Amino acid sequence: APDTLSALGRDEALLVLGGRRIVLGRRHSEILALLAQHPEGLTGEELAYALYEEESVAAVTLRAEMSRLRAVLGAGVLLSRPYRTAAPLEADFAAVTRHLAAGAVSAALTRYPGPLLPGSSAPGIVRLRRRIEDQARAAVIARADVGLLSDWVCSPWGADDPAVWRALASALPPRDRPAALARVRSLDAELGAGPGPGPGAGRATFPQPARS
Repeated sequence: APDTLSALGRDEALLVLGGRRIVLGRRHSEILALLAQHPEGLTGEELAYALYEEESVAAVTLRAEMSRLRAVLGAGVLLSRPYRTAAPLEADFAAVTRHLAAGAVSAALTRYPGPLLPGSSAPGIVRLRRRIEDQARAAVIARADVGLLSDWVCSPWGADDPAVWRALASALPPRDRPAALARVRSLDAELGAGPGPGPGAGRATFPQPARS
């Protein structure tokens, strides 16, 4: 069986490596998510740029973190120059994006328990998380399926998303729209948005960590 990484909807990723189940710390979760996204590998400079908000982080800090990760994973799992895993990781977020690319929106959402490492403020993770969430959200709106739209707005990450609520109201029969329209009006008032539709209106996500 391939080695797998589960990082959606959780702050500490679960790695299944050669049959071992390893719950990773937050920084190690970020590192392996980035390496899973880049099986070709990342240079030390690229990985540091993706991990740290502070541009002045010394290379020795990254090397120390990678040494700690090697100790957790065991010998031969993590390679360097560039940093990469010896064997590709099957990441849950990659499966979601593959389903979305193939138009299998329902299958993608079934495998989407929440945003990627939602508590992470690592720049590379923030970018990847937003990309995946935006792709999923756009696909749900475009499909205009009542079931998919309802699932999205009933989730923790979609409950405050006026654009999806608006799409749900449009997809429902007129007699079933009042509750969805009331939610749209409430969110528009909270967010100070106008009533008109717009793909970027009130973009919802998990609460983002404060950035210093």
